Amino acid sequence: MTPNSPTLLQKADDALRRCVLVFASKRALARLLSTFLCCVVVVILPFSRLGGSYAFLVLALKELVFSVQESLAQQLELTILNILGALLGIAISTLGKFIAAQYPVDSATSRATCATFLVLISFFAGLVKSRLPRLNLSMRIGCFASIWILTDSIGVRSYALSGNFLWITLSAAIICLVSLLVVMSLLHWSVTNFERDIASTFIIIQDTLRMGLALAFPHPDDPPVDPEQYQKLKVELLSRSIKLNENYSQAAFELRIGRLSLRSMRPLIGTVEHLRRELAWGMPLRKRTLPTRHHHSHFVPRSGAGAGAEDYFSSPPVTPTITPNGTIRGGHGHTFFKSPPGTPLPSPPLPFQLECPVAVSLEQPAQALGSALLDALSAVERTILLAFHQSDPPARLFSWREREPPVTIVGKEESTSNVSDDSATPSGAWTFCQTVLLSKAESDLLAARDHAREELKKVFRDLHTERGKPHLSKEALTSCLAMIALLQMAQELLVALQVAQRFATYYENARPRLWYPRVSLAWLGVPPGPYISDDPNAQNALLTAGDGSVTPTADNTYTAPEWKQGLREHAYGVDVRHSAMKTARMRVARRGSEDREPAPAWNLSQWIHYVWSSTKSLRFRIRLWRVLKATQRSSHLRHALKNACGVALLSLPAFLPASTGGPKWFLAVHGQWMVISYLWVLETNIGATWRIGYLRILGTCIGAIYAYIAWLIAHRNPYGLVTLVTVADLPITWLITQTNLGPLAVPCSVAIPPIAFAKYISPHSDTSVIKLALLRAGMISLGMVAALLMNSFVFPRHSRVYFLSDTSRTLGLLTDLYLSLSHDMFHDKHVFTRDERRKTLKLELEIRNALHRLAAHITTMHNELDLLPKPLRHYRRVVTVLQNVLDLMTGLRKIRENIPRKVTVAEVFHERREFMSCVCIALFACQHAFRAREPLPQFLPSARHAFEMLEDHVQERINQAREEDPEALGLSLVYAFAEQQVMRNMVDTLEALLELTGSLFGTSTWLTAQSTHMSRVSTRHEEGDHGWYSTFRYEEV
Repeated sequence: MTPNSPTLLQKADDALRRCVLVFASKRALARLLSTFLCCVVVVILPFSRLGGSYAFLVLALKELVFSVQESLAQQLELTILNILGALLGIAISTLGKFIAAQYPVDSATSRATCATFLVLISFFAGLVKSRLPRLNLSMRIGCFASIWILTDSIGVRSYALSGNFLWITLSAAIICLVSLLVVMSLLHWSVTNFERDIASTFIIIQDTLRMGLALAFPHPDDPPVDPEQYQKLKVELLSRSIKLNENYSQAAFELRIGRLSLRSMRPLIGTVEHLRRELAWGMPLRKRTLPTRHHHSHFVPRSGAGAGAEDYFSSPPVTPTITPNGTIRGGHGHTFFKSPPGTPLPSPPLPFQLECPVAVSLEQPAQALGSALLDALSAVERTILLAFHQSDPPARLFSWREREPPVTIVGKEESTSNVSDDSATPSGAWTFCQTVLLSKAESDLLAARDHAREELKKVFRDLHTERGKPHLSKEALTSCLAMIALLQMAQELLVALQVAQRFATYYENARPRLWYPRVSLAWLGVPPGPYISDDPNAQNALLTAGDGSVTPTADNTYTAPEWKQGLREHAYGVDVRHSAMKTARMRVARRGSEDREPAPAWNLSQWIHYVWSSTKSLRFRIRLWRVLKATQRSSHLRHALKNACGVALLSLPAFLPASTGGPKWFLAVHGQWMVISYLWVLETNIGATWRIGYLRILGTCIGAIYAYIAWLIAHRNPYGLVTLVTVADLPITWLITQTNLGPLAVPCSVAIPPIAFAKYISPHSDTSVIKLALLRAGMISLGMVAALLMNSFVFPRHSRVYFLSDTSRTLGLLTDLYLSLSHDMFHDKHVFTRDERRKTLKLELEIRNALHRLAAHITTMHNELDLLPKPLRHYRRVVTVLQNVLDLMTGLRKIRENIPRKVTVAEVFHERREFMSCVCIALFACQHAFRAREPLPQFLPSARHAFEMLEDHVQERINQAREEDPEALGLSLVYAFAEQQVMRNMVDTLEALLELTGSLFGTSTWLTAQSTHMSRVSTRHEEGDHGWYSTFRYEEV
């Protein structure tokens, strides 16, 4: 018992420390302060009377609309937009109530006027919030105020309710903004996190590159590398590259203060994606055969989730020093601008040889180039942090301008080198010039790149392939591919260094200024930051809610070539009729005037056919068809219709005649909460609605139970009510800030004030608190159930259906991309024109966005309730394989710009054509299977067989060219070998895609193992003999 007690105490102490750190964070403190201030305003009756009997809604709007955000920019944006939305809703509702008051009370006209205004407001609010995601909360608060105003006292000439909601809205907005400003004045608050995100992404690139070098060019002094960890880093790098675009689109439209615009870092986003792709297609895994002597701890990544940046800024300010070997170091073990050599260069001769002599020859230049790449990555990373966080501790230790003071050396004058305060660094003390570092990194990278090129030329100039072995080994091809990837990365990093130098130079002359967004449709169409929404995963609904995805209906398969063919047939028929009429007129003209007969009059059907088939009518029909199809496909219009229909049905009792008892019942049970909860739960797809729906129902029930217990404890004591409601915000704040259970916490917080403060605001109410709690929970839950039913049966958006259709469309885009690459390769000019390059890059970006939508579909699909189980693991593997196909095609595009076209393209045209056709047929077969949900054919042309034929012929042409002139091909020979390795990986990826497609949709088999008369024929491995690939698997039987 005694030995375990310190452990238990230590665990309890650690848990308490973590709890204190969570609730001592800036956003948590601001949230708790805003909740306390709102409770104080509600319990002070002279103030709360301005809100009438609904004064407690200040707390509801504080949580639903004006919740404290992560930065001042987001809070200001939230405050301004949502106040405007509330004012618009209050104004239009007051106008509708004014028009209804012109008619007798409880008349059909007055009730119809209020109902019409409410339905129209709901329709246009749903249309706007679906089309412009940034106005989502603005439209919701407009509907929130309209529901309360238009359903209460219909036809009565009283506008006190409008004033009450104006006070409620302004109070909630001002309290949340003031709470944030108070906490910001006491604690340092970062302006934006985008530069930290991109800097931490560069750290992950460094870790991935170190591991990739150790795997591609293993050395006995390298630490062991875990391939699974390497793959995890690649996956994390992919997700971070995607999020960088989202974060930039949000941060670029935020209010911020600084010297530099975030647009100066925009080219680095493309650099990150290019580096990720080069690591994906150029750094494959290779079996490690060398002994190791180092520990695994050397390769622990510096930032799994941005930890490197946090440690960098959380450490106290220290004075950097220079070691005798030239490394710049700071106190506490920090190394500035110099990455530790994870893979040291082989200085002594090795006592053994590698299996592949090509890999042995390329190891030294690869390691040297990799070291230069790591230094360049570190320089860019540090420049970003220093330029955009000039108020943080490390920034004041560096200067952008070059000075010439004496530099402190490690081991000399230790007392002066470890001083960290500002007084110890006056003018003339130790400073460092960042621009000089960037210039040095660029020159070192250029030198390493040129050295690597020369070594490549030398290695393959001295390479003599034996006639009995016309092919290079797989390790040699892998080494060639890795070297080409490193050279491409060098090109990308040279651009990144130039970008860093530009904004570093601009930093010297710039002054801090206010950067504000320009209000435009582009700004309104960008989703807000993740903290503005109570559910971070709800962003997936915005990603998959656009009209860019394919609508999976049979009517939408009517493609443009089909109706254009109809126009051609119509034009042919018109030409035939015109020629017949012309011939008839010529015959009549030959006759005399006495023989002429009057032309027969047209009947009604002929006139209708003439008008229907005229040119103007055809143009009008095509335009009308396009408008109707766009309307039918519009997810925004569908969401608006569901928004308006749900509000009309749920609020119908409020607009019935008073004799029916509907309005009295609606006000007695507070049916407004039912309508409001419907609007808050209704999302653009079923998965998001189900996830938000059941969590909100559960949160509402928990909040109602807690509110009833709080009333039993405090009753009408204002101090007790304020204390209990503020204490309830502690776990709610933790759920919102530390977990993804916002849909559970927010309704819980919203359900507490109407019950806890009901008797305090309206002491003469006859409804008991227990009944009030049941009614509140019941109405809110009923509205959520209505949203679930509406999204499930009216215009349902099943993520599985959209996933399959979007996968088919993505496969079609990949086919187009591969055809474009093949067309450019066979082009006479042998170069990319500007328009062709732009078209290819645009297509790659479209495929990348489509893959991101597929991943979002899988996330929302997980939340859908379906009777049939969904193969989500297979779906995720499909997205991964498609991402690999895109990365390999990008590698082919870059490599094919430098291959010897005469030897590897023109002289092997037939083999190239066969391979290209096999790849396109495989992609088309998978596209058809996903679109039609039909099985694959059993036999397809084998891409592997075509590749082997192409590889043999290319190697033969290369040998012939080298026999004629050993120096004829030069560095382009390495690109040719790298292309072969990428195409080999492409074949492996296509076969994996075919296997996944077959496992999802099956195979149309006609030859199986049970065929007795063909029992000697293999059904799976026949491509080696006859060039066919079998999609049939024995386990399917």
